[in-house]
Amino acid sequence: MLLTKALMYSARTFPGKKAILDGKYTFTYSQFATRAAKVKRSLSTLGVKKGDRVAFLMFNSYHYLELMYGVMARGGILVPLNNRLSVEEISFILNDATAEVLYIHKEFLSIVSELKRNVKSLRHIILADDIQEIGEMDGILQYEELLATLPEEEYYAEGVEEGDIAGIYYTGGTTGRPKGVMLTHKNLVMNSYQNLVAFHIPEKEEIVYLHAAPIFHLADGAQTFNFMFTGATHVIIRSFSSKGVLESIQNFNVTTTLLVPAMINMLLNDPDFDNYDTSSLRRILYGASPISKELLTKSMKKMPKTQFIQLYGMTEASPLLMVLSPEDHVINGTEQETKRLTSCGRPVPIVELKLVDSNGDDVPVNEVGEIIFRGPNIMKGYWNLPQETAKAIRNGWYFTGDLACKDEEGYYYMVDRAKDMIITGGENVYSVEVENVLYQHPSILECAVIGVPDEKWGEAVKAIVVRKQGYQVTEEEILSFVRKKLANYKVPKTIDFVPELPKSGAGKILKRELREQYWVKSERRVN
Repeated sequence: MLLTKALMYSARTFPGKKAILDGKYTFTYSQFATRAAKVKRSLSTLGVKKGDRVAFLMFNSYHYLELMYGVMARGGILVPLNNRLSVEEISFILNDATAEVLYIHKEFLSIVSELKRNVKSLRHIILADDIQEIGEMDGILQYEELLATLPEEEYYAEGVEEGDIAGIYYTGGTTGRPKGVMLTHKNLVMNSYQNLVAFHIPEKEEIVYLHAAPIFHLADGAQTFNFMFTGATHVIIRSFSSKGVLESIQNFNVTTTLLVPAMINMLLNDPDFDNYDTSSLRRILYGASPISKELLTKSMKKMPKTQFIQLYGMTEASPLLMVLSPEDHVINGTEQETKRLTSCGRPVPIVELKLVDSNGDDVPVNEVGEIIFRGPNIMKGYWNLPQETAKAIRNGWYFTGDLACKDEEGYYYMVDRAKDMIITGGENVYSVEVENVLYQHPSILECAVIGVPDEKWGEAVKAIVVRKQGYQVTEEEILSFVRKKLANYKVPKTIDFVPELPKSGAGKILKRELREQYWVKSERRVN
């Protein structure tokens, strides 16, 4: 089964139905499929072959959906880029993927020259935006100009098989460098099936899905694939704002959306929230970062007719592993029922999931172990990293690095992350990546980067620093240094200066001890 089959099916079954609503642009499924077919043909004229990597540095837009399905139909491999990354980080990913084509929005025209210098594999850069003139920038192609001269034809995939790689999704790495997660058509189709089962959507419901979170993240990108199978209407806003979400829900009768907890918090705290009609919203999918029981309870009370569905997963799982269903979101119930609000739910049907100790043996109920899983949604591997792949996937099981316990009813509760990772506002930040940059500053002797509770973002990045003798560098001086090298969301929100860091007998910095003082009053330590 191929992801492209979903668009073929919906274009054939619902040709006149609205597929995409994006500001002043509206496309039916028939029009969407025709334009995606033109994207496929345009890639062919540019010399893109099966297996070539095609990258996107864009905000949410109708172009994004057309490109996803056009590239896949050509047999190309999607490489979505986080548009919040620094030029240095973007260049690394493009070089690692040896991307040959890059689609951009106008906001990124200013870094094109630098990307061209840094990335020798790039043959074409294409501006996918609603502007007519791009000035004196040689070599930049225009998206609409490429499509304008091409004939209309039926949308279909050429020579693509379910085991072929559909996309390479880059995730942070424990070594400090991003790793490309290779996901096949089969991986992502199986994920779509289990999502649609888990959401309990009535068969005849007219789904209107709002892309409020970034499509470049698999959390929302996967929903594109999921709801394409159902002929849903996709409402697109360029980037998140509480006003944009509320207006979209009211104006387009949105039924479903995915939000990270920070977005939910901003939505509820919008002073005009009560002035909007949100009665059409039947479900909010949420996850990707820690959510407090207080925020979840407040949300459920504020929107009593909206179902809440928590999703636990990771890129390597395509991404869904566990779901906390609407029925499990109980405010007024027994102690056991309300406790589930701090759970990440139970495994989805096609996934075999268990907890093991350091020897790989199953742990008893209510004992802490590492989450491992296997199933048809498990990634093909890490791009060009066979050793990392072998380390992560052992005997068919993927070792997540997440530590949890399971109760008698099969609900899983996160305890900690074996991998040194922070999730802030839905973005993954690996501590070592930030520490590597901090150690480049001449005044820093030692440092540790940890996640601390944050009401708005779930977790915030904090650096704890030991200065070299004789140096009196300030917090702002260090932060200014880091901002030049990392995406803003990776930059520490605060820095604590200490005379020394706690260490084990072997000299290892004890991060758990550092975290404890900040998390001691929190009901749970991670999502």
